[in-house]
Parts: sequence; structure tokens; C-alpha cells
Amino acid sequence: MVALIATTALAAFSLPLTLAYPSPQPLLGLPTGPAPITDPRFTTWNAPGSGDVRSPCPGLNALANHGFIHHNGKNLTIPHLVDGLAAGLNMGVDFTVLIGGAGLLASPNPLGGSFDLNQLDQHNFPIEHDASLSRQDAYFGNDYSFNQKIWNMFLAVYKGKTTTDIPTAAKVLSARTQDSQARNPQFTYGLREFIFRYGETAIYLQTMSDPVSGVARLDFIRELFEKERLPVDLGWRPSTLPITLASLGVMVNNLFAANPQNVPEGATILKDSYKNLIEGFIGGSEVLGNLTGGISKQVGL
Repeated sequence: MVALIATTALAAFSLPLTLAYPSPQPLLGLPTGPAPITDPRFTTWNAPGSGDVRSPCPGLNALANHGFIHHNGKNLTIPHLVDGLAAGLNMGVDFTVLIGGAGLLASPNPLGGSFDLNQLDQHNFPIEHDASLSRQDAYFGNDYSFNQKIWNMFLAVYKGKTTTDIPTAAKVLSARTQDSQARNPQFTYGLREFIFRYGETAIYLQTMSDPVSGVARLDFIRELFEKERLPVDLGWRPSTLPITLASLGVMVNNLFAANPQNVPEGATILKDSYKNLIEGFIGGSEVLGNLTGGISKQVGL
């Protein structure tokens, strides 16, 4: 995990990059591609009911609503997540192990080997952060539910467009940074927040289009965020290319390069980095290998 942080942080200050994709190879017998589009889970969607839990992440919530991961959002293990994220969104094993490991660290019983989606809702750990694209900051209250007022900022930047692109996605990040910084007296933006905010934007661009162009239909993005639903009904299909830490890192780099506020953001990142590294990453990375049963070592984390 520390290697990922260092690689992403350094890449973010370089020129735009491109990524050559190798053919996906089987790893430890785990999935390497999405389920067939005829899989009934793609067209079966159920809202969370009584006793079900969800996270601050619309992608994970959508996968639970479709049944690619447990619909109740509970007892999520690394192998279960690897299978479900690959089947529903073609997420690579390396990415899923990282997110799953963070989830285990958030569990009250990490050594139990599972976690619930609502345990991901801890301010500034493991994935919740200020200046979300669709959630309000924890300082103002509910930081896990979709917030239309916050989301309207996203829509305002994309006004007049029907597809996404990297420059506009970067402007959305900049607009939310400035808004949160202006209104939230406890606004936090260090290296950890940089990695997750840019990474999340890279994820929605790649899962809703492909891991290279980042050009997706805006109605796909809206259905994912607003309804927490995979937009199969609109014609979306999962990427044929795996979405990996390498592909996300390239897009994070290109998003940062396109951000008109990247110099001020860079100063803020440097200012807050040490605290976040110590509290959020260094301690967690020391136990991640044990929690994931050695999978993280196998995939090079």
C-alpha cells in the first residue's frame, strides 16, 4: 500500500500518460473479467431494505443493490469482493484487495476476516473524505447518503455536455475542492484525500466507459450516482479491459495534469500529508498482509 501511495503521488506531478494493456492473466484462480451480460444480476436491482447497510461509495452500493456482493451489505470477505467486483465492473484483483483490506481495517474485528459496508463510513478513514462529488462533508452531518445539492455542482460543471471527459472531470474536482474549503472550517485535504478523490473520479470514468479514454455517457454516470444502479437499461456494458491500479494511476495522473487548480491543491496536499500518512496508511499497511491472507503480497501490493 505504501508503494501505491508513493507511486501515485509522484505520478500526479508528471505529464499526461498512456497505458498499454496486457491480456488479463488468471491470478490465484480468481476471476479476470466481468460476468456475461446475460447474468440476471445485471438486470435485477433491489433497493436496500430494513437491516441492510450501505457505504459512502455509490459503486459498492450499486453492486450490493444488484446482488454482485451481499445485498444486505454485511459479512464481506476479500474473496467475495474479488468475485463480485470482477463480475459486475471488471475491477482487477489488485484494486479489490486494496479496498477490501481497508474495509477489514475499519471492522471492529479485523481478524474476523469480514466487514460491513457501513463500517466504511468513518470520517477520514478508510474511504470517506471531505469534498466528495455526491456527499456532504462530515462536518455538516450525514456524509454517507447521496446529496442532491452537492451533486448539482457536478451537473453544473458538465452543463451542456452529454459525455464525460478528463478536462471537465478535473474541473469538477477543482470546484468541489474550492467549495468545501470555503464552507468547511475543518476541511482536510492531504495525500490520502488526494488519492481517494482522484481515484474515485478515475473509477467512475473507467467503469462507465473504458479504462483508457474516460469518455462515458453522462446518463450512465447519473444513474450510477443518483440511483446506485448499473445502467444496463440505458445500454451500458462493463469494460472489456480490466480496471487495475495501473490503469487508475494513469488516469489519476492525467486528471491532475488537467486540473486548473493543481498548484494550490499540491500545496495543500504537502501541508497535510504527514498527519494522514501516519494516521491512515502507515499503521494500516503493516497489518494488511496478515488480514488478506497473503493475497496482497501475491499481487504486488
